[in-house]
This record gives sequence, C-alpha cells and structure tokens, in this order.
Amino acid sequence: MSKKFRRQEKYAEKRVKNKAWRKPRGINSKMRMREGGKSHSVRIGYGSSSKQKGFHPSGLKEILVNNEKQLALISKVAGGSIAIRIASTVGGKKRAAMMKLADEAKLKILNR
Repeated sequence: MSKKFRRQEKYAEKRVKNKAWRKPRGINSKMRMREGGKSHSVRIGYGSSSKQKGFHPSGLKEILVNNEKQLALISKVAGGSIAIRIASTVGGKKRAAMMKLADEAKLKILNR
C-alpha cells in the first residue's frame, strides 16, 4: 500500500481537500524543512517498484481500449492477467458492443 501524503495545513480550512497534494513552499515551513513530527513530503524514495508499475490494485495489468479492433487483439493474446478500461471517448452503442465482446473473452472491465 502506498504512503498517504497530507497537504500542508490541511486542517486549517474545510475547502482544502486532503487528496490534492501541493508542495510546501513557505519560507518558514516546517514541513518543507522536514522537521520531525510533521507530515511526510513526496520524495523519490517513496516510489513503487518497477515490477508494480502499470498494475491495477487488483493485481491485473491495466490496458486502455479505444475500439473493438484493439479489444479483439487483446482478447487473443491475454489470459486472465489483463484488465481493460474502455476510453471515455467511446459512445454508448460501441461501449455496449465492446462490453459484450469482453464478457465473451472473459476479460475484466474496470469501468463498467
């Protein structure tokens, strides 16, 4: 599981969301100077390993699909180790047809 990074002074205002990471830039910022007891900042050492990158949290390799031709190629090659995500630009009719093809090929669709 990845580390949760808090935004500086997140507690000060309700409108500041915890998810929106911003680098601390204040001149006297304790978080920027990495003083003890303050939240951790994003740093290169916290990155995930190269073996884990590109994978969905379910453990399957995630591939973006734009049309039925791409889906057909993936279904021929893929076993049970690939999950597909249908692009947001695909309309309703084509999306329904792609879902049907994916179900026949027993592929997992992430944005059903």
